[in-house]
Amino acid sequence: MNNKVLGTFKKTDGSLFTVTDGHYKKMREMTEEDIHEAALSDPDAQPLTAEQLAKFEPVNPFVRMKKK
Repeated sequence: MNNKVLGTFKKTDGSLFTVTDGHYKKMREMTEEDIHEAALSDPDAQPLTAEQLAKFEPVNPFVRMKKK
């Protein structure tokens, strides 16, 4: 397996995480269940509840917000 670096990211604790093509290959092989379990185990990636989703409003990216 080639370990070509694809990117480096800063974690919430300030440490760095480097993603290689080996990591990418493992991620692409994950099932939907694997992805959901990983999200539940990560405090920074918790799924939204139905109540939280209900509060969302559509956003038009072509309308600029007026300055207050």
